[in-house]
Amino acid sequence: MEQIRVGLVGLAQGYYATLYARTCARMRDVEFIGVCDLGVTDEYARACAETTAAELAAELGVPLVRNQEELLDKKPDALIVTSETADHHLHAVLAIEAGVHVFIGKPMTVTLAATQEIVAAAERHPSLIVLPGQPARYEDGMIQARDRLREGQIGRSLMAHLFVNHPAMVNHAWEMDAKRSGGPLIEFGSYPVDLAEWIIGSPIQSVYAQADNFMHPQVDGPDNVKMLCRHNDGTISSLDLYSSISWNYPFLGLEIIGQRGCIRADYHNYPIYVHGEDTVRVSNPRYSLMNQREIEHFMDCVRGKAQPIITPQEYVNTIRVLEAARDSIDRGRPVEIHQGKR
Repeated sequence: MEQIRVGLVGLAQGYYATLYARTCARMRDVEFIGVCDLGVTDEYARACAETTAAELAAELGVPLVRNQEELLDKKPDALIVTSETADHHLHAVLAIEAGVHVFIGKPMTVTLAATQEIVAAAERHPSLIVLPGQPARYEDGMIQARDRLREGQIGRSLMAHLFVNHPAMVNHAWEMDAKRSGGPLIEFGSYPVDLAEWIIGSPIQSVYAQADNFMHPQVDGPDNVKMLCRHNDGTISSLDLYSSISWNYPFLGLEIIGQRGCIRADYHNYPIYVHGEDTVRVSNPRYSLMNQREIEHFMDCVRGKAQPIITPQEYVNTIRVLEAARDSIDRGRPVEIHQGKR
C-alpha cells in the first residue's frame, strides 16, 4: 500500500491539532513526517494544546521543525493547518502552491479577503484537495435532517431555528483577540451559518443580528449572538450562538418548519438511565465523532475515495454572512447580501 506523507502546521488550535495528528498517525497507509510549531514557545503550545510541540513530535516519533518551509522540504503529500486562524491563509496558500493537499482547521479564515486568497490558490491547482474544517457537517442529526429535507418529507422549508453552544475560548491570548481568532462570532458563528445554508440548501440573502458580551469581558467581541436571516428561497432562519454556557449542555439543536411537517434534532431529550430515591440522572449530551470523521474524510479525499463535503468557495458564503452580521450589530439594522456585496 502506498504511504501518504502527512505533516502538521501549528499548534494554536490545540484540540484540533493533536486529534488530527494522532488520528492520521494511526492510519496504516499514512507516514506522519513532522510537526511544525512555527517557532512558538513551550508555554504557548501547552496553553493551547496541553502539550508542547516537542512532546507531540516525540509521541508520534517524528521530527520537530520550526517553520513550514522545513516541513515542505520533507516532501509531504498533505498538510494539516491548525495555526492561529488569522494565519490560516498564509500556511494554506504556501502548501497549495507547493503542490500539497491541505486540510484547514475550522474556521477557515477570519476575513473574506483571506478566504478569497485560498480560493484563488485552489483554483490554480484544481487537482489538489483543499478541505476546510467544518465538524458539524459530520454530525449525525444534522446529516439526517438535511437528507430528510432534501427528500421532500416536510415539503419546502418555511422557518428554521438552529442553535450552537460552544464555551468562549479563554485559554490563550490569541483566542481572545478577534483579529487573530475572529472572536466567538467568527470562531463559532461559522457553525450555524454554514449549517443553515447547507441543510436548507439556499444561501442567506439578508441578516439582522443582535449581540452582547454577557460573561467574558476578556474576550474581544460579543459572546452571545442571534442572527435573523432570510434565505434566497424565502426561508426565514433564526441562528443562535451561545458562548456563555459553562454547564453540561447540548452543542447543537435544530428545528425546521416546512409546508407539511417539521424536522427536529432535539438534543435535550436524553434517555433516563438511573432513578434514585430523590434524584433522576440522565445521560450526557450526545455527540458524533465529528472531528475524527472530518480528518478521516480528508484522507479519503486524498486517497481518491471521496469527494470533499465542503469547498473553500462555500466558506466564502459563510464568512460573507458573518461579516454582514458584524455590520448589522454595529449599525443596528438588517444588512442585505447580493452577489458578494452588502
